[in-house]
Amino acid sequence: MKFVVLLALFLAAVSFSDETTNKWRHETADDAASYTEVFVLRQNSSATIKDASAKNDVTPQLEFRCSSGDPTVTARIDWQRFISSFSTEAGFKVDGGKFTWLKWKVDSSEKITISPSAADSQRLMDLLGNGKELLVDISPYSAAPVQAYFDISTLSAELSSLTANCQ
Repeated sequence: MKFVVLLALFLAAVSFSDETTNKWRHETADDAASYTEVFVLRQNSSATIKDASAKNDVTPQLEFRCSSGDPTVTARIDWQRFISSFSTEAGFKVDGGKFTWLKWKVDSSEKITISPSAADSQRLMDLLGNGKELLVDISPYSAAPVQAYFDISTLSAELSSLTANCQ
């Protein structure tokens, strides 16, 4: 009986640690607008933020995506809460350096910030380079700033794998 209890505790710890490690995940989706397959690389923030009502915790997600037959990568962040009804600036800080502020679009859900162009996404990827940690700062409209944290130590290799799928 003691073994069963210990095994159950071990399995619970392993499943909890898998959820909190915030590793990169590769996913595939269909883009209904263009009828193409979309390849997605995403990671959850290591910290939660409050939703717009400040009652519940939500976990922002950093995402890179490209379409089948097009290796152009676009970047976006799903904040899982209201951010703005129009374009906004997001600050990106790699490994404790200085913030780089980029003006990003906001999608119709008003929760997802999107790089406005392939060149802007490339600028972000160049900024992230071989960094280890990324801090993203954004101020939701009429609210206090929120921050998300991402482990980008393996991002370069993960992006290579992503773009290989899109060739």
